[in-house]
Amino acid sequence: MLKKAVLLLITITFLLVSSLGFAAEKKYYVTKDKNGVCKVIQAKDKTPTTIAGPFDSKADADKEKAVKCPKKKK
Repeated sequence: MLKKAVLLLITITFLLVSSLGFAAEKKYYVTKDKNGVCKVIQAKDKTPTTIAGPFDSKADADKEKAVKCPKKKK
């Protein structure tokens, strides 16, 4: 019984650590294309069109997008 409990605990720990490591790889970046359109993308590294980042959450990237690329008033 104890061996099964230890094996289960090790398996659960491995799964949690693996999933956190996978999720931590990608960050959010604000990019601007050749037409001047800004987007928030998820990538491992910066791209040539990156204007801000990396950010840990999409919400932070969206805030920076609003600062770097304000919408034009008509």
